[in-house]
Amino acid sequence: MPTEAVLHLIRQAYEAGGPYQWAREAWKNSEESGATIIQFGIEEQAAESLGVLRRTIMDNGEGMSDEDLPVFLTAFGGGGKPIGVDGNFGQGFKSSVLHWNPFGVVVISYTPQCPDGAMLWIYRDPKGNYALKEWETEDQNGEFTGMREVVVPFADEEHGCDWSKIRPDWMKTGTIIVLLGSGPHCDTWMGDQDPSRRETVDGLVRFLNSRLIEIPKRDGKSIETTVIDSYTKLARGRRETKDKTVTLPDGEARVWRPRRVHGLRHFIPDSAVRGTVTVDDHGTKVDWFYVPEPNAPVGYTADYIEQLPVVVVDYQGEAYHADRSKSRYRQFGISDEIMRRTWLIIRPPVFSDAHPTRWGVLTQASRHTLIVKGEMDLPWEQWGNAFWDQFPEELQKAQDAARAKESSPGVSLMAKNLARIFDRLNPRFKAPRIVSSTVGRVMGEPTGSFAGTPGTRSSGPSTGSGTHGGPGGTAGSRHILAPATSGRVTGASTPVRGGYPTFKWKPFDADEDKYLARYERKETVKEGGVEYRGVVYLNRRHPVFRQELSYWEGVWPKADTAKVQALVEEVYGEEAVAHVVHAQRLDGTPLTKTEEGEPQFIGGHDVEELITPTALSAALLGLVNVEQRMHTRGGHRFGPRVHA
Repeated sequence: MPTEAVLHLIRQAYEAGGPYQWAREAWKNSEESGATIIQFGIEEQAAESLGVLRRTIMDNGEGMSDEDLPVFLTAFGGGGKPIGVDGNFGQGFKSSVLHWNPFGVVVISYTPQCPDGAMLWIYRDPKGNYALKEWETEDQNGEFTGMREVVVPFADEEHGCDWSKIRPDWMKTGTIIVLLGSGPHCDTWMGDQDPSRRETVDGLVRFLNSRLIEIPKRDGKSIETTVIDSYTKLARGRRETKDKTVTLPDGEARVWRPRRVHGLRHFIPDSAVRGTVTVDDHGTKVDWFYVPEPNAPVGYTADYIEQLPVVVVDYQGEAYHADRSKSRYRQFGISDEIMRRTWLIIRPPVFSDAHPTRWGVLTQASRHTLIVKGEMDLPWEQWGNAFWDQFPEELQKAQDAARAKESSPGVSLMAKNLARIFDRLNPRFKAPRIVSSTVGRVMGEPTGSFAGTPGTRSSGPSTGSGTHGGPGGTAGSRHILAPATSGRVTGASTPVRGGYPTFKWKPFDADEDKYLARYERKETVKEGGVEYRGVVYLNRRHPVFRQELSYWEGVWPKADTAKVQALVEEVYGEEAVAHVVHAQRLDGTPLTKTEEGEPQFIGGHDVEELITPTALSAALLGLVNVEQRMHTRGGHRFGPRVHA
């Protein structure tokens, strides 16, 4: 491509890659070269002579010949590996490292054919273009013979090192990369120091430990991956064989400390209860791990990215889409009470050029995000729903136990009261839906939901499939249909109803504190012998509820404050559940037809919009019927009110 276009392409790929992407690319190249040792080191000679700490990447893989070296660094797709959507894109290391090392990247490689090594230096020239540094060559008589881009490593006093002496004792064949940063005296051992990144050695170790799910093995042993750190004082008690002291020109003694990279699975404690759930017809599996108390949920946390479990997608042994948010865990039915002890590793099939018609995921060119071939976004909701349909018994027991610790003595009574109220009100919430019927006259497509007489749902191991129905049961046998003139299934309109959720009060975390309530349909609660599908959480510390409590305490000043609070929470909780139940009953309700005669209906997405935290919070504002019920119930419990 035109020379001037390369700079922009590299910059674009660099921005898309994210922090530490260069380390991932370098590690992957070394791993694919057959290395058994990969070291992110610090070059010692320049440290001692110039006080410059340069990051190196070294491995004992097969190395590159003097002919392959220029191709590797100067051409996209030049790594000598096959390029495909499921393999190497041929641009990762170059695009992630060249931008922040304009002074240069030096590559030295050793092979059986080049036992003395082959070296080149790529840099960005004053015009902004990338070029290979050239050195003069001489014959045996010292006469100039020309310029060469690839040379044998040599003593370079100007840059404070003998390039041939960087090679460690453990390397017979392999490759050395030296990052020179923005100038001859630039420290690069910390990584990219762009203001938007500010990389550190701690961050590098944690990135590798979280990005690599498991370190591959060679001859039964994991590839030895280490990152050399540096500090100014030798820690007491560490072995001299591992901590090497280097003295800088100003007399400062610095210690080279090796830090081992183990991969994400290493940090899941052995005490974790574990299992696997298949979540789609393509063979996507979710490996789950729950660490029971009192064990720490993350082991060996000093060099880990965070001291919390995580949800990740496993793509060819690397972790993508790492997410610790409540919303991600809730998609899989994992409640807030146990999410900080639960790991999820999702393993979808990889899309391959060899099987272009098979469903699979692939990575974007930046290797920062995964997509589905032809569909773009990953099917998180589908995966979460399928996991919830087969929710592991062990996780359910853990959630029940965690809730039992937090439940107050009145919760069971409130649950029974809620059941009684909604058993009475359910007939009002029936909504006409199109359900499958052999004698029906309406055509439609199955929505994935079911109606009919529910069966009994029993807890079981993490296998099988199904869809949840009402409290204590499974879904019925009749499909709820989406009306469509081109549909495959006949159906008829009928009023149907399902189960109902319960409610719980708790203080919301800061990121959700603005909401009065939120609904989690994938949570299950057992109270008073009834299994409730879904939980409406109400924010105990929201200003609206605090004001309500203060008001009603003034209405009945002689009553027990705790009992007044219980009444407020009871009435508002029932109101919130009523809103959710009514909204859910609207799913599948036929509406008017379009001008083209196509039937319209209220779909699942429409219902979800009605029960978002924002919509649910708005529904709980200005409720006249709440005040009427408070006066009625409070009058029975606490006597006449003091003021209106």
